[in-house]
Amino acid sequence: MAKKFQPGDLVYNRATREDGAVMRVYKTNGSTMLEVGVPKLGDSWSAGCYLSDWAEDVLQLSNNERLKSSTFRAPSPDSSRARAGA
Repeated sequence: MAKKFQPGDLVYNRATREDGAVMRVYKTNGSTMLEVGVPKLGDSWSAGCYLSDWAEDVLQLSNNERLKSSTFRAPSPDSSRARAGA
């Protein structure tokens, strides 16, 4: 079965009315879920992002031009481990 979304895709959640960038795709209890980076400031990645788990069935590709043109950097695994251990 082909994945509908992949890491790096910008998606829109119809349930929460939020945009975000797909970080990873995984299955849980037979459902496809996505870990999504949601910008702290609505239309900009400049302040970083929160991570949230979204169900695939409420998502569509985003048409948010401001987010598409803003630079997104996924947090590296090393930096999140360093913060957790601090």
